[in-house]
Amino acid sequence: MQESAYLEGHEEYLANLRRMPLFHSMEDDQLRAVLSLSKLRKYDKGETIINEGAFDSWMYFIISGRVRVEKAGRKIGEICGSGSVFGEMGVLSEQERSATVRAHTDAMCLAVDASFLERLDEKDRNACYTVLYRMFVDILAERLRETTTELATAKEKMAVLRKKIVDGE
Repeated sequence: MQESAYLEGHEEYLANLRRMPLFHSMEDDQLRAVLSLSKLRKYDKGETIINEGAFDSWMYFIISGRVRVEKAGRKIGEICGSGSVFGEMGVLSEQERSATVRAHTDAMCLAVDASFLERLDEKDRNACYTVLYRMFVDILAERLRETTTELATAKEKMAVLRKKIVDGE
């Protein structure tokens, strides 16, 4: 991994940050606070970004590339697209990481130390929490829809296989 220093004072990143769905409604002062505890991280293809079972407070926004999500060494998903988020579950639950995430291609991410929320004044902290939780709800709802579709498809396939076994085919 190649990593920048913290991005505090890098005003040139404000416009790019605002283009990401999570950040477009934040005030410049709030974006500066996010930048002050963010780093740019570049990962080579195959490099581990998050280890299942680890504890940390980082969440990631893809700038470029794709990442692969694995549970117990098996692929369970892939995340791509500028502004796509991963690592938010560990931030939400404050529990160990539930999956490993690896760079599926060379990838560049904005790594945000979510512990920054506790360092903001109350007004900014409340505003950031509101935006973050709204984003988390949208992400989790979309992932739940995808999982429900995959589960329904798997159940249909199992029913077909069960019928073939019962019918002796």
